[in-house]
Amino acid sequence: MIRDFAQLSCDHDQRPKKAKEPTPIQFNVNDAIVGVEHFTTKNNDIIKIKRSGLYFIITAPQIGRKKGEVSRYLDVWMRKNGEDVPNSNIRANLYHGTSKDVVVNQTMIPLFREDEIQLMMSVESANEGIGLEAIKPKGEPTIPSVILSMRMVEEYDELLEDQIFKK
Repeated sequence: MIRDFAQLSCDHDQRPKKAKEPTPIQFNVNDAIVGVEHFTTKNNDIIKIKRSGLYFIITAPQIGRKKGEVSRYLDVWMRKNGEDVPNSNIRANLYHGTSKDVVVNQTMIPLFREDEIQLMMSVESANEGIGLEAIKPKGEPTIPSVILSMRMVEEYDELLEDQIFKK
């Protein structure tokens, strides 16, 4: 049986306009999706769970900046139903104006039907072009600004859900 999964990405830059302010990460491409709800237009930062279970989620943002010579950071973390998920944050430092890197954020998390998850980011400085970068090399596939892969590891039935994960 194929478990619910999604592979989402974004083909454009995402740069927060304000420093140290949580900003939702957008996903405008559904590369592959089964049993998970995600719209690529309106509210494309929200992923809705259709079946309760234990999910493994990996997010890989392509980070970069346009200018600056002082080390600055970018944070990426998960929200569930509008609340920050504890211990889900990662921080990456960008050391100069042409810094680029891919960072990984991964989480194993119980999710219930109708739960909504989001990936968030914030940057230390908003006037240096720090954020997620899509790169379009000539003659090669686009490097998305972010890729998210998620898969249900184990499904929960309603009795188990009620007994173990009381909402």
